Formats: sequence, C-alpha cells, structure tokens
Amino acid sequence: MFVDGTRTFAAGPARMDSNISHVGSHSAQSLRVVKGPYALAWGAGTLAALDIETIRPNFTSDDFQWNGSLGVLYGDNASNLDAHAGVWGSSDRFRFYVGGGRRDGDDYQAGDGSQVPADYESTETRFRFGFRPNENLVIDASGGYQEQFDLDYPGRLLDATYFYARSAAIDLNWNGDGAVSEVYGQFYSNRKDHRMNNDEKPTAQPAAGRIPPFAIAVDLPTESNTQGGRFRLRFDRDTTEWSFGTDYYRVEQTASRTVSRRSNGFVLFEDVVWPDAEVENLGGWGQGVWSVGRARLGATVRVDEVDASADDLSPFYVANTSGSPNQSETNVSAAVSATIDVDEHWSLNVGVGRAVRTATVLERFSDRFPSTKFQLAAEFMGNPLLDPEESLELDVGARGVFGDGGSLGDLVVDVEVFYREIDNYITVVPDSGLSRRLPLSPPTVYRYVNGSQATYFGGELMLRHRINGAVSWRGSLSYVHAEDEALDEPALGIAPLHGEVGVRFHTLGQRLWIDLATRFADRQDRVAASRFEQETPGYTVYNLAIGLEIAGGWSLNAAVENLSDHAYADHLNSPNPFTRMRILEIGRNARVGFTYGF
Repeated sequence: MFVDGTRTFAAGPARMDSNISHVGSHSAQSLRVVKGPYALAWGAGTLAALDIETIRPNFTSDDFQWNGSLGVLYGDNASNLDAHAGVWGSSDRFRFYVGGGRRDGDDYQAGDGSQVPADYESTETRFRFGFRPNENLVIDASGGYQEQFDLDYPGRLLDATYFYARSAAIDLNWNGDGAVSEVYGQFYSNRKDHRMNNDEKPTAQPAAGRIPPFAIAVDLPTESNTQGGRFRLRFDRDTTEWSFGTDYYRVEQTASRTVSRRSNGFVLFEDVVWPDAEVENLGGWGQGVWSVGRARLGATVRVDEVDASADDLSPFYVANTSGSPNQSETNVSAAVSATIDVDEHWSLNVGVGRAVRTATVLERFSDRFPSTKFQLAAEFMGNPLLDPEESLELDVGARGVFGDGGSLGDLVVDVEVFYREIDNYITVVPDSGLSRRLPLSPPTVYRYVNGSQATYFGGELMLRHRINGAVSWRGSLSYVHAEDEALDEPALGIAPLHGEVGVRFHTLGQRLWIDLATRFADRQDRVAASRFEQETPGYTVYNLAIGLEIAGGWSLNAAVENLSDHAYADHLNSPNPFTRMRILEIGRNARVGFTYGF
C-alpha cells in the first residue's frame, strides 16, 4: 500500500489500523489498483498494489485559479458525522492544496437490535505546495497530520487510546524531449504513534472464577516509523519506452506491553511486542514497454536486498526460537504482460509474474501476540528464520466495449481469471510446547512457519450498461478458491462468492439521480477448521441513494443503507474475542449530506 508513491505501514501490532487508514477519503483524488504482480516498479513485495493519490491541482496557463469545497454528512444509526473543507488553486508556476476534515461516531445498532461498540474520533489536515520554475521541472512538497482518539475495536482484546500520524514528502519531476524523457526523485517520512488499552473490555472488571479474578489494566504504546525514497529515469524511443529505477525504505517498529492490577497499579508483568525491530529494503528495477501493431507489451525485472534485525528480545523469545534475529536476503521478482486490441470491441490482456514478499516484523519477532492472520485472539510466536513468500501468478482478462460512445446502448464488459501459487507460504501451526502469555487467551499458542505451498484461483465479472440517457445498470461477481497445501485445508480468510447489482435513474436534466443497489454474498463453508475459522451464512442487503444538484454549487445526497435492517456479517469480520460471536455489520442507517463547491 502506498500514499502518493510513499511506502507506509500499520502502527498497530494487532492490526488495528491498515497501512492507509490515516488518509481521509476527502483528500483523495484518485486510487490506482494493480491486481497481480505487475507493479514491481512501485516497490518491493508488490504481489498486488494500491496507491492513493491525494489532491494535486493541474498547472494552468491562465491567471491564478481558485477552487474549493466543503461538506457535511450525518448518519443516524451511529450518529456518524463527517465534515470536511478544502481549498486549492494553481497558475502556470504555482499550485497548492490545503484541506482537512473531522469524523466521529458512536456505537451502532445491528440488524438484530444488538449494540456494537464503534466509538471513534478522527481529525485530519493535508497540504501540497508545488512550484514549476520552468516548463520542464516541477517541485512538490506534500504531507499531512491525522489524530484519532478513543476507537472501539469489538474484534480485539484491546481498544485504541490514540493514533498520531505525520507524513511529509518532497517530489522532483523533470520532463524533456531529449534522450532522457523523465527524471523523477522522491524523499519521504511517515511517522505513527499509537496506544492501546482495555478500559472498556471485560478484563477491566473483576470476575469470580476467571484467572485472574481481579480487574487488570493493559497499556500498550507503539511506534511505526518509515523513511524512504525512490528515483526513476525514463527513455522514450518511438514505440519503445525504457525505465530504470531504485527505491529504499526503512521501517522501525517498537511496542511494549504493561499489565497491572487495576485496583492498586501493581505491575504484574512487562514485555516487548515489537522489540526495536527494523526492516530495510533497497531495490532496483528495469522495465521495457513496446507498442507493436495492436499490441502493447511490458516486462519488468526487480532485485531487492533486505535486512531485518531486532534488539531487546525477551528471554522467552530467545529460548523458544532458533537462529539470529539479524537476517538478510536477496529477492528477485519479474513480470511480463501484454494487451492486445482484438477488434473494434474486444481487447485481451494476459500476464505472468513472480513477486517475492519478505516476512513482516510481526511474523518475525512476535512474542505470543495476536494477529489478524487468525480470527480468534490467539497468541502467536514469531520466527526469525522465515523465508520470503514466492508467488507465481497467471492472469487472463478481456474487455468488451459496445455502443457509439453516446447516450444509447453503451455496454462495457470486464472479465478476469487468475491462478496463483505461493511457495514458502507463511502460515501458522499450533505449538504445544509454548505456554500462553495471558490467562484469558485460548490455550493453544501458534507459531509462524513456512508452509509448502498455497494455491489460489478465481476471477471476477463486471458489467456496466447505459440503456439511455435516463437509465443505467451495473453488476459484478467475484470468487476466489484457496488451499493451504501444508495443512491440507482452505487458506485462512477467503471471502465467499459475492457481488452487486444496481440500477440508476437520471432526471431533471441529469441534476437528480436515484440509485437502487443490492449486495449479496454466498455462504462460506470452506474454512480453515484446524485454526478455528468459523463458517458464515450468506446474505442480501439493499441500499437506496439519491443525489440532487441544487444551484450555485450546492448539492444534496441522501441514502438509506440496509433497507430491510438485515442482521448479517461479512466473512472477514472478526469474532468478539470474549463472546466468540462474529461481529455484525450496521443495521438500517439513514444518512444525509450537503456539499458546496466553487
């Protein structure tokens, strides 16, 4: 996961945050997704890749142009409030963006009437300042700050006290008409502070018969800091494009856990979760793109040097692992792909690629700490000798476009299938020789290991059809089948067959639209039973939304989500670690919002 091309990692050892959860949606201008190992020029380990591009105004040849927007959205079920504002502008030499937002919410009611803890507060600001001293060179400075407070995590043993995320980057881009067509460089820093607590969990209250029967207090501060940079050269020659680049990142992660008796503050134990761990990756790559008749061909080769290390390891970790915590590896990835225009309607794309992913800090150095590789809050032991995962994938897809490009009969069909094999698959197995750290954890402790292989295959189908100027419809369907060959059972955390069908109506000269959609998922009974993954029933959910452009830059949007107030859970939702019941999604939710732009 990337933000404006910068590498960013989660701050929570138990994965309370995703790598990109500290960038608000209102700051995003575009989202690039590469499915499969075809983003090797982006960075190391890109079995698949996602890059959020924040707002970047275009330079203009006119006088300075100003733009801005503000909006507010409210949802009644969880009292969700989402407010944002931003202003941006540009001329032929300067551009800027400054914006921010505030979001908060309370517990929500699921379709069965139960209350799900869901409190959160989030405030964010982002900026970008660009300077073009001449027609060839652009210099951009960008960054942001976000803070989140009092976040409920019903699927975790702990809640979040806070997140503080700070990011900054400098980009230099030169474009020319000579032998070298582009020179690009970037330097960046992402810093995240995080703290966890159990203040609103059952462990914060005494309970007779439990071990321990008294209330405990858990305090878990963490840091996850990343610094890096990248450099790229591009050469254009008629129908051929060559690019060469290098990139580097260093992620430093630390976390410590203190468990004390809540009544008097007596410390029961202190331990290290992330033991001053560090992973460094220096990579280099080369890429060629050729246009030949109706075909466009591409090939990329990448080599990465990885160094991992950790200090302040616990005596238990040292006694129950083998090998030095300081490890180095050289990883080679490569991919080739082709897009062919078959005729005026159909294009075909095919690709094959190998991507190598190094083990994470948690997989290497965890000392009996929970992981999102497991739906239950079990404890996991790291393994410093993990080999990197080696993935080989074949993709075949086709796109069909029918219609005249006007208002009638436009139909777009996208279909893709893939097959993937992952050697040295990093999985987890029970280890009866390990004792659990917390008495409330499941009795079995699991160890990260390299399995023999995992296999994945699946695909997706997407349709979009504009019947006329007033009516359009869409549909999608996707499915993945995965096996963990080492354990002879399905791989963990695979969503079932799911899809969406929707229809949209336009009227009042396109100023008013009404959208009715249904999301559905099949039952998932292919689960990793030996690792206590639970089956999930299927569901169907209906949503209704409307939008209206009023006047003077104002617009209204409103929706009712989960119209039937259905009680359901996605298969990837975690169970509550104390009740073992899977966490349900939000019930019926009415929301309304206004936006203004100029």
